[in-house]
Amino acid sequence: MPVKRTVACLLLAVLATAGALLLTRSGTDEKPFRVEWPVMGTVAGISFRGEDAAARDAARETVQHTYADLNTLLSAWNPASELCRIAHGGGTNLCELASPSVRPCYRAALDLADASCNAFNPWLGARMRELGFSQGKAFCDFDLGAIAKGFAVDAACRALPQGIRCEGLLLDLGGNLRAVRGSWRTGVRNPFGGGIAATLTLAEGESAATSGNYERFVERDGVRLSHILDGRTGKPVSGIAGVTVVTPAEYGATLADGLSTTLFVLGPSDGTRFLREHAAAYGAAQALWIPDTPDNPSIVATKEMAARISHAAFRMETIR
Repeated sequence: MPVKRTVACLLLAVLATAGALLLTRSGTDEKPFRVEWPVMGTVAGISFRGEDAAARDAARETVQHTYADLNTLLSAWNPASELCRIAHGGGTNLCELASPSVRPCYRAALDLADASCNAFNPWLGARMRELGFSQGKAFCDFDLGAIAKGFAVDAACRALPQGIRCEGLLLDLGGNLRAVRGSWRTGVRNPFGGGIAATLTLAEGESAATSGNYERFVERDGVRLSHILDGRTGKPVSGIAGVTVVTPAEYGATLADGLSTTLFVLGPSDGTRFLREHAAAYGAAQALWIPDTPDNPSIVATKEMAARISHAAFRMETIR
């Protein structure tokens, strides 16, 4: 499955670079304290609002340790990881072989593959290598990269000290966001150039994730191929530039991460139908799609997502 990296994400948090999107607690213009570090093949970040430096440092340390530990278990790029070891072992039930702490990640991925008839498919490592996305690195055929970062965000959220003193706390792992404390205003990047395609607010407890095709790709015979593959065919997906998904607290960042890839593959019509047909499991998710039509940019959003968007730079269509 595709690995969502910070450079590949449309949904941006505050970055320590010029011209970065200002992300604030909803209703304020105050810029939060933010710290970043590399992990899991991407950039992790914590945005913190409050004066308690000790609480901020405790949160950062907890999150850093959680991500580092999960990287040793779930990396498809490290032959020494638990995931690579058990996947190469030829077992048929990977969930039973995995450590108890990460079995929910395996189950979520396999359940999503089953529900989507393999539109979401974690068994695409060989195909990714064939297309040239491995960049010369060995990685195993079973790859949780399209859901593991969201799972890590949820794990870090659970590991945070109880009663942490802060006004606002946002976790970000390669564009997988969770508003742990307070509400946060963020933006969906314009995939065809600079600026923001839409702005929205995450309420406390909500998560968001984005899958995009415009940063990571390969060219074959002059044709640009997306790194996001249709798990049913093994072919790169075309026609969509980006998908952003928002999920409620009970879903967490794990499903936001996995659903962003699933809905990218399915597209607006089939994706909305998928959410409706699997309402018990995924129906509370909200989504928007940006079709890959740079000459006539638009946003296609579910009814609930359309109501959430406070500003859209493109023509917007609500799909029901």
